[in-house]
Amino acid sequence: MSAPRAYCIATRGGLSLAEFRAFRLLLARRESIGTSSISCPVCHSSDSRRSRRRSVLDYLFGFVGILPWRCASCGARFHARLMPFRTFFYAHCGICGNLALRRISAARVPGGTAILGRILGLPALRCEPCRHRFFSMRPLRREERPVAAAQGE
Repeated sequence: MSAPRAYCIATRGGLSLAEFRAFRLLLARRESIGTSSISCPVCHSSDSRRSRRRSVLDYLFGFVGILPWRCASCGARFHARLMPFRTFFYAHCGICGNLALRRISAARVPGGTAILGRILGLPALRCEPCRHRFFSMRPLRREERPVAAAQGE
C-alpha cells in the first residue's frame, strides 16, 4: 500500500508535512489569516490568541460575544470581544471576524442549511482570508472613501 501523494511529495522535498501544507496554501495565493488586533490589558502587547473555554462562566460570556484570550508575551488570560461592538451589526466572517467580504453566487454556499438561505433570498458572502462561505442577514459595511477635492477649487 502506498503513502498518500502529499506525504510522498513532502518527504521527497525534505519538507515536513506542515511546511508542505503551508507552501501549498502559498501557491494557491490564499491570504494568511493575521493575528488578532486584541491587545493584552496587562502588557499591552497585540500578540494574543484565543484561549480554550474552561468554566461555565466562559460559556455564558460566549453567548454575548465575550471570548477568552491569552497573551503570548506575558501569559495573562483575559476576556474581550472579537470585534468592536459597533461593527457587530454588520456582516462579518464567523471564523476570523473579517468585515471585507465579497458577494458570491448562492449556489456556491455548501451545507444543509444553505437551502434555507437560498429560499429566503439572503445574500451569499465569502471571506477572502479564510475562504469561509455563508449567508448573512446583516448589511455589508462599506468603507468610507475620502472626499475628493472639486476640480474647480
